[in-house]
Amino acid sequence: MDREQDSKPGSGSAASAQNEAIDRRERLRRLALETIDLAKDPYFMRNHLGNYECKLCLMLHNDEGNYLAHTQGKRHQTNLAKRAAREVKEAPAQPPASQA
Repeated sequence: MDREQDSKPGSGSAASAQNEAIDRRERLRRLALETIDLAKDPYFMRNHLGNYECKLCLMLHNDEGNYLAHTQGKRHQTNLAKRAAREVKEAPAQPPASQA
């Protein structure tokens, strides 16, 4: 017996895992665009082709949401940690402030 004939009108079928993942990513992308100001991001760059580029990781992205997802990813986070460690290592040792 076909279940769709017995279902109530407007109930619809359950969303697949793939559809749920797409909806979740879209919701997170919109939230990130509202909360993060890309104008202040030093690694965000729009290139001449209309794509977006992460200057830290040298990766191309099709839209801002993809870039924002990348910034939360493992590659970007490890590159940020490497850069911070290198800057600490290369920074000249500053003498402690004397108290007057």
